[in-house]
Amino acid sequence: MNKPLSTLLILSLSHFLIFSLSACGKKETKDDNWAAPEHEVVTRQLPDLKLTDSIKNGGHTYVYSILRTPSDSLPSVEDDLEDQFKDNTIRLTLRRDGKEYFDKTFTKSTFASSIEKDFFCNSILDGIRFIRVEPGQGLVFSFAVSYPDSDMSIPFLMTIADNGSFTYVKDENLDHEEGDSVFFDEDGV
Repeated sequence: MNKPLSTLLILSLSHFLIFSLSACGKKETKDDNWAAPEHEVVTRQLPDLKLTDSIKNGGHTYVYSILRTPSDSLPSVEDDLEDQFKDNTIRLTLRRDGKEYFDKTFTKSTFASSIEKDFFCNSILDGIRFIRVEPGQGLVFSFAVSYPDSDMSIPFLMTIADNGSFTYVKDENLDHEEGDSVFFDEDGV
């Protein structure tokens, strides 16, 4: 092979290798005339909800009031589409024969010790309903901590005694007979 041709071949190969290797670390660029549609990030929330109802049991009249409110002070959660959802607080007030004996505001943190970390970080406190009177124990309510806009939820049964103390457990039985009120949907019904 003659010298000028071999030099040209070596230079061509070296340029090819340099361009090939430099392309490996290069990020793909978009065509300036094409723009990916942007997803507008939206902050969504469940509506405020007020519900008051009464129960007669053992010669006493119990009145419960529920107030669910989207919270600006709690961290929002994000769904797969990057939409933000405000978490909620639920205030439950109980009266027996006109005398208030329980008034507490709940957040999903109330149930944190019973929820796996990943579910906790991506869920909101979304619902409550009255279940039944448990003789000798108190009023039983069901709370739900859920992924926003989904059927994925962890329900809890909370029993509130006449002295105002409460306990809760994960609800393994989702088919309750009672329930004059239901978990609230986005319309608050």
